[in-house]
Amino acid sequence: MKLKHKTVSFVRYADDAIIHCKSKAHAEWLLRKLRERLNACGLELHPEKTKLIYCRDYRRHGDHPIVKFDFLGYSFQPRTTKSPKTGKLFLGYDCAISN
Repeated sequence: MKLKHKTVSFVRYADDAIIHCKSKAHAEWLLRKLRERLNACGLELHPEKTKLIYCRDYRRHGDHPIVKFDFLGYSFQPRTTKSPKTGKLFLGYDCAISN
């Protein structure tokens, strides 16, 4: 990732990773490239664990079937959050300890 896709932010722990993309099209393109690269090395992505997640919050209102994921014992999903500045509630995308 650091050599071929320098502008893409990602988090990795052992063989698990989260890759942050700007759009669905970008995510789909990068997923194809990642599959090609891993196949060239004789590896493959886990078919059940590999998915595109839409991080829905107050700024992102798009419709996507998957808006939640678990990573390293934490569940990431849309959550109602209280603004420290205004005290008002808003929809954020945050994590909490997974069930």
